[in-house]
Amino acid sequence: MATTIPAPPTRPRTLVVASAFGTGCVIMYFGCLFALYFSIRADAMAWGSQWYPEGAIQLVPGGMNMATMAMSAITIGWAVHAVLNDDRIHAILAMALTAVLGVAMINQTVFYFKDMGLPIDASEAATLLFTIVGSHMVMVAVGVLWLGLLLLRALGGQDTSRHRDLVSAAALYWYAAVAVYSVIWIGIYIAK
Repeated sequence: MATTIPAPPTRPRTLVVASAFGTGCVIMYFGCLFALYFSIRADAMAWGSQWYPEGAIQLVPGGMNMATMAMSAITIGWAVHAVLNDDRIHAILAMALTAVLGVAMINQTVFYFKDMGLPIDASEAATLLFTIVGSHMVMVAVGVLWLGLLLLRALGGQDTSRHRDLVSAAALYWYAAVAVYSVIWIGIYIAK
């Protein structure tokens, strides 16, 4: 009688579930900010007052950031796919590229804030703009740090398909960051 070696037990997906709960909390935070922003903006527009000074909000920087975030959504998906297939080289490349795109998005936003020349306390609109976009920059920075830690782990040779939950959890968070920025892009930069 031949004995068979049992398959290794599947790891519980507690990290992905915990990341989903944490990401849900972040999405609720942004939902509250968006509700406040759109409510106050609707009231201001109903009374006929100007929300932002003429020419303060430009479309090009917000559009470039949206393109950057869209590309990063593709690269984080590539990272998950590479980890599932035990392709360490492509996983490292994809995570590094996603982190670089996140840093580029933060850099572009900081440049745009300086170029805008709108003080944070100029109006209620400016305060909400800086709060929402600044909070999103923090969200992206946390994602970049998370990817940096995953890169260190991958460079140490520990990222295999058996440990895919680490990259899947980071990807879930990153997709939420892209979704939040899409609301910022449409609701703040385009709709003004």
